This record gives sequence, C-alpha cells and structure tokens, in this order.
Amino acid sequence: MINLVRSEVLKIRSTQVWFWMVLLAAAFTALGTIGMVVTAINDHDNGAPVDYYSVFTQSEGAGVALLVLGLLGLTTEFRHKTITPTLLATPNRWQLLAGKAASYAVFAVIYALICVALNFAIAIIWLSSVGVPVEFGQGVPGGVAKAFATLVMTGMFGLGLGAVLRNQAAAMVFGIVYFFILDPVLNFTPWVRKVYAYTPGGAVQAFLSNGNAEGLPGDVNLLAPAAGGLLFLAWTLALLIIGGRINLSRDIS
Repeated sequence: MINLVRSEVLKIRSTQVWFWMVLLAAAFTALGTIGMVVTAINDHDNGAPVDYYSVFTQSEGAGVALLVLGLLGLTTEFRHKTITPTLLATPNRWQLLAGKAASYAVFAVIYALICVALNFAIAIIWLSSVGVPVEFGQGVPGGVAKAFATLVMTGMFGLGLGAVLRNQAAAMVFGIVYFFILDPVLNFTPWVRKVYAYTPGGAVQAFLSNGNAEGLPGDVNLLAPAAGGLLFLAWTLALLIIGGRINLSRDIS
C-alpha cells in the first residue's frame, strides 16, 4: 500500500494541476478572509461584537479547489486511458481506490494546512495593525478544526464523485454546479428544503455552522454540527464505495 500511495503521489506531482489548485485554494481563502476582516473592522469601529468564528474559518472557502483536485483523481485516468496500465500495475481495484484515496488525502491535508495558515496570517496581521484585538473565543479553535476537516473531506468527496460519474467534464460540471448553484437553490425550494439538512451541502453547512443557521428559511432545520460532519463523511464514503462498485468492478478496456 505504501508503494501504491507513493506512486499515486508521484502521478499528482508529475502535472502542474496540483500547483494551480494550490493557488486557487489560496486565492479563495484570501478573498474570504479579506472580506470577513473588513466586516470585523467595521463592526469593531461601530461598537458591534466581532464575529471571530467567521473570520478564522474562511479557509473552508477553498473547498472548490479540493473538490476539483479530487474530481481529477480518477476521471483523468479514464479520460487519457491510463487506467488500463494503472490496473495492470495494481490489479486489485479496491486496493487501487484505497491508494488513491490515501494519496489525495495527503494532498488535501497539505492544502488545508496552507489555507488555515494563510487565513490566520492575513487576519491576525491585519486586525492587529488597525488596533482590533485578536481573540480565539466563540468556538474558534473548534471552527478551525472543522474547516480543516471539511477541506480534507471535500477532496475525498470529489474523488468519490469522479469515481461514480467517470466522465471528467460531467463530474466537474455537476460538482461545481451542485455546491455553488444547486445547493443554495435547494434550501429555498418548497418541499425539497425540508430534506435539505440531509444533502451533502446541508451536512457541510451544519458542520460549519457553530450551531447557527443564518440566512435559511424558518422551516429548514440543520443537523447538529457533529451530526452534519458525520453525515458528510458518510456521503463521501458512500460515493467512493458506489464508484468503486460501478466503475472499477467492471471491464475497463
């Protein structure tokens, strides 16, 4: 398994995709942090309480980069027909999937660490420079840990979605459209919004919510944060298992 993970890591590093995804993740983190820091400064100047939880959890905004990175994990192999030599090298298809999941988890952890560090650097330096006190109450440590875990799970979610859909373009479009367009629509759609809490997007929002459900209709009740995190993990594992069963357990060539 160690050799398999090393091989998969080498595959990721052999292209420039990982580098561009790092830049994308950093850009989303920086933009989100800048926006929340500006809000925090305005709140402080107006005598309102500063939402430190939101300030220090903006690294989760880099989820789109982790999603795309995961989506490319298997879809690239199918698109460029490299899946056949890959399976010749590792005939056990479940072992192959486990190796890919482990290698992409390694990269997801590195990405998450970079994003958390960037979030803290921007927020602490900027707030301190304008005289706004930096505090880590309001559940901030737990929020940072949840943002970190969300980024890692999002990478694995993308890998599982790619395993299910197989087609790179379809997986990319569906994943991005779901989280950035369809998900916000679902929580305001009658009838559908009553089960929104059990969707992947609802689970992520619950996990990161700090117990608050701001901006949602009154009849939308999110799960508890811990339950939301477990549900998103369950969605991720389910996609990996289904994708492995559908597309890795049948004839490839």
